[in-house]
Amino acid sequence: MKSIVCAAIAAFLLVSIAVPSLTRADNDGPSASGTFQFSLDDGQPRNLNFNARVQNNGRTVGEMTFSDPAAVPVPDPDDSTALTSPGALMTAKFDCLKISGNQAVMSGVVTESNIAAAIGLRVLLVVEDGGEGVNIPAADKLTWGVYQPANTGWTPKDAERDDDNGASLTWIAKDAEREDDAGVPSNQSKAIGCTSFPLSSYSFVDITHGGGNIQVQP
Repeated sequence: MKSIVCAAIAAFLLVSIAVPSLTRADNDGPSASGTFQFSLDDGQPRNLNFNARVQNNGRTVGEMTFSDPAAVPVPDPDDSTALTSPGALMTAKFDCLKISGNQAVMSGVVTESNIAAAIGLRVLLVVEDGGEGVNIPAADKLTWGVYQPANTGWTPKDAERDDDNGASLTWIAKDAEREDDAGVPSNQSKAIGCTSFPLSSYSFVDITHGGGNIQVQP
């Protein structure tokens, strides 16, 4: 058993139904998986399970589930029937995975939750594999965040010119002397994902009581 580190963020958190860990196949790429239970200052148990893998076609598959029996959802002022009783359950489907050494960042979209306002939000999960065995060099660590989707409904344009189509042109900046340079697109996605922040920017939070196991396989 390994203690873990986790960031409790947002008024709703999620803990989970057991998700089977991935078995590595010869034609699959990097993967990360884990399952553990932990508690915060209130002593209530939370459960988190996740798995993510890059398939040989480059597509990332996997999901995260999280349940928090102590979470108190914020009432929806526009919906008097919205759930406001304690407890939160959430499932997110991953669409990207990035691994550097023993650390991995995964991101995806909340697809199921007992809190309607959570569905469609972006989730980031960042983990660090401290190793296996009794004399592990460090404990497993974890943190995550929940984010609103990017607002893309506005296009800058000159209001005094009817023929101005706005800032709709796109291009790719690249080194013309290097054939292996894939370039950087001008219209990069603003959605929160695996490359939105450098791995060094994440802060892992120690959990006083908890146990489980994280495995990161580059």
